[in-house]
Amino acid sequence: MRLRVTALVVAFPLLVACGGAESPAAGGPGRDMLANLPSCDRVPLDQEPEVRADVTGLVLPDGARVTSVVRQGALTSVEATVRMTPLDVRAHYEKRTDIDLLRAEDEIFEAEVLTRTQDRRMYLRAGALCADGTTLTAMVGPDSDDAGLPEFRNGQ
Repeated sequence: MRLRVTALVVAFPLLVACGGAESPAAGGPGRDMLANLPSCDRVPLDQEPEVRADVTGLVLPDGARVTSVVRQGALTSVEATVRMTPLDVRAHYEKRTDIDLLRAEDEIFEAEVLTRTQDRRMYLRAGALCADGTTLTAMVGPDSDDAGLPEFRNGQ
């Protein structure tokens, strides 16, 4: 029994560091690590001009500020920023009932989600920019496994 407890004590922090055991909305080691980033008052989130994003299947959190929309054949890439952490972004998509969440994972400083809505799929990567600010990179395309959307980084 003592060996099992020791293994759990050793394995749990590793799972948390990889985003596998921590609830995105919870406090804890992930939130503490994000707090070490510079204050968002020192990192400009609104330096680039905002652009209109009229893209079917694009679902961004409220308050997201779109700075780039590029159409590339059947795919459209969108760049944005939002005053949320990557953990908050993942939690946002997990709570939504108006989309199908196909996959979501996070590694504290970065989160990835794959959604389906309006016969389109959206792959979104959220990367920490500052303590409570995140860059969003979304790719929207046809609802198909072979649409050419990016793959999740860890390959699981």
